[in-house]
Order: sequence, then structure tokens, then C-alpha cells
Amino acid sequence: MSESSTMSPAWQRLSLDVPQSDVEACEDALLEAGAVSVSLEEIGDEQIYEPKPGETPLWQRVRVAGLFEGHISPADIMGQLHGLLRPSLLSDFDHEFIEETDWVRQTQADFAPTHYGDGLWVTPHWSDAPTEAKTVVRIDPGLAFGTGQHETTSLCLDWLDAQSLKGLRVLDVGCGSGILALAALMKGASVAYGTDIDPQALKASRDNAALNDIPEDRLWLGLPEELGSAERFDVLVANILAQPLIELAPILAPHIKAGGRFALSGILNSQAEAVAAQWMAQGLTIDEIESRGDWSRVCGHRG
Repeated sequence: MSESSTMSPAWQRLSLDVPQSDVEACEDALLEAGAVSVSLEEIGDEQIYEPKPGETPLWQRVRVAGLFEGHISPADIMGQLHGLLRPSLLSDFDHEFIEETDWVRQTQADFAPTHYGDGLWVTPHWSDAPTEAKTVVRIDPGLAFGTGQHETTSLCLDWLDAQSLKGLRVLDVGCGSGILALAALMKGASVAYGTDIDPQALKASRDNAALNDIPEDRLWLGLPEELGSAERFDVLVANILAQPLIELAPILAPHIKAGGRFALSGILNSQAEAVAAQWMAQGLTIDEIESRGDWSRVCGHRG
């Protein structure tokens, strides 16, 4: 028998399909049984919406998956779980061994240069954009928070690429990786402000700005409460979710100058009219609602 055939797989994954009410108990049990991490996954195709602060978004039934080191006996894991959970929670489970993966190579294979609008390209930092690219934004996908490939981000990137931004001030609400603010700057905006409730997103934006040689004085990054109420912008982009866009409309709309433009995304198609109505209530004009897949972008201006 060869040496490779006697080696244990690097990892194993054990998942339980359970009701929403039992998720926390299953998370705790998997960790106590030796899981190095636990993740929650959707079962089926149930839409959930943005949670309020402090809430955890969960589906009615949830797949709770624990990642374990490969050398641990599956029987030992299940034996511990039987002592921690009632039998009905262990009736619907799945187990698989996972070989070691070169995650760097896999990430590079999954993220290739991508084209938006007329000439905007988003590329990973290790790759060159095509020679025909007019505007290039380099992103480190390892920093997460958005690489442009989701419909909501691509809707915003397409819209930004169609705008004349030279010399303008841009506000990116929920900046994530900073991709929208960086795209605006690379297209000639004089300065961009990025806000996010997650400090890690602000760090990702700052690191991605360095990849694009953006000077610090052209990109301001901070928590929403750090943005001065008197700041005014020519362009506002907000790729968050519908409920925050509705609740924050009275706070965000005053930041748009007379003649300023805005694009809102992260909105399910069924929510677009409600978002548009709330922003119109702030004295703004809605120019269009465009959909892509299940998601919409709401665009408008201040007359």
C-alpha cells in the first residue's frame, strides 16, 4: 500500500439540517465536539432581509456545518454529539472528507478580470487588465467585501462607468472593499468618501486604495457617525440593502448637492418601488429602476 493511500484527509465536514430554534445549540455542540469552525447555510431558496443591529438573519431551516480535522474519527464526533443534542437533531446529517486545497490558486482561478460598462475593468492585483481597458481598478479578493461579481455591485459599477465624474465629490455608503469609491476615483473624481459600519471593511478599502496608488488625501474612510452632517456630494452610491436604504433616506439624502446624482442597490426587485418612494419623499427625483436577476438599482438626482 502506498504512503499516500494511508494518509488521512486534511479535513472533514459534518452538517446538521435543523430548525431555526435549534441553531445555537447545534453550533455550541459542534464546537464542543472539536470543530475548528462552524458555518450556517440556507436550505432551499428562502429570501431573508437585512437584520436590525444585534439580530442574526436565519432561515426557517438551517444547515449548521462544522469543519473538523481529518484525523478525528467520525464515530467519535457523532458519539459526542449524541451526548450533547437530542436524537431528532441528529437524524438529518451529512458527512464528507475534504482534501487539502490550494486556496490561493483556487481564488485566482475564480476571480478573473471583469468588464463593466463601456471601459471599466476590475482585476485581481496579480493580473493585468486587457489593453483596451479605459479604467482599471485592482482588488485583493482575499480582503472580501466585494469584487464586483455580484449583481448589486455590477449594477453600481455599470452606472458609475456611464457617469462623468471628473473633479466631482463622491460618497460611497457601505463601501465594503472600496470598489465603488475606487472606481469613481480612477474615473476622475477629485475625492471620494467611504463609510461602513464594519471597521474591517474600512481596512479592506484602505488596502485596496494602496493597490491602486490612491493618495490618502483623495479617499476619506470612516464610520457613518464620523461623516460630518454638512458634507455635500455630487454623486452618492449606496450598495447596502433595502431596509437600511429606506430607514437612512432622511439622513443620506441631504448629503446630495443640488444637481447631484445617486444610485442605490442591494435591493430585491420586489423592494425597489418602496425604496424609490422613500427617496422621492426626500424631495429627490427617480430617473430609473433597472433590474438584473433578482436585484434592482434605483437611480435619480436632486433637481
